[in-house]
Amino acid sequence: MNLSNDAGARDLERGLPAQIAGRIGRRILQGELKPGDTLPKELDLLSELQVSRTTLREAFALLSSNGFVEAKQRIGTRVRTPDHWNTLDPMVIAWHGETEEPGTLMQELFEIRLSIEPMAAKLAAQRATPEDIQRIRTALHAMGEGHDNPQRAMEADVDFHLQVIAAAHNRFLMPVASVIRAALMVSVPKTFEKFGGMDHSMAMHADIARAIEQRKPEAAARAATKLLEDTYQRNFV
Repeated sequence: MNLSNDAGARDLERGLPAQIAGRIGRRILQGELKPGDTLPKELDLLSELQVSRTTLREAFALLSSNGFVEAKQRIGTRVRTPDHWNTLDPMVIAWHGETEEPGTLMQELFEIRLSIEPMAAKLAAQRATPEDIQRIRTALHAMGEGHDNPQRAMEADVDFHLQVIAAAHNRFLMPVASVIRAALMVSVPKTFEKFGGMDHSMAMHADIARAIEQRKPEAAARAATKLLEDTYQRNFV
């Protein structure tokens, strides 16, 4: 098992322990490391990966906290079955996005978004403060600058959806926002590349913002549903 030559460089910005966790996590998702397999001994991994013992143990802690591995005395560190994996963790979603068919992952993520974002838009239309509405409008405006600054426009697209969730003012939605953000980080660049910008969806985003601003909960929910269904149809059907 070679853990050195893979996509781990993409994780550098997350820190070295996360990079190492990503290398091993992707091997598990790809089936190279199967449930019940025992990882190599610590000394062997230290030699292969050229990292410190502290870094390796922090990487194992990340994998363990997400249910990918468990350590047992006199046995070693073993890969756990998929029913233990924390598939809602943004880091795990990113690993999935790099190791499996994008269509399958995106379909499942869109199913989650369809169950959450229309409800969030409806609540936002009821509860958004003037400051919330301004943040939504600011994100929408930045999206419109996509031709001049594509990277900023993509970031603004992600921010728009997160601001709508924040404007719902439901404490139990906020942890889910990290899942939505991870889903958007996978889908937005693909959509932007396919259509060459945000023009195709700007009007639908504006409909959501307008319905929230006008305090029309049902219209906000319908607009969010329309945007998600249109995006899915354009990309994956």
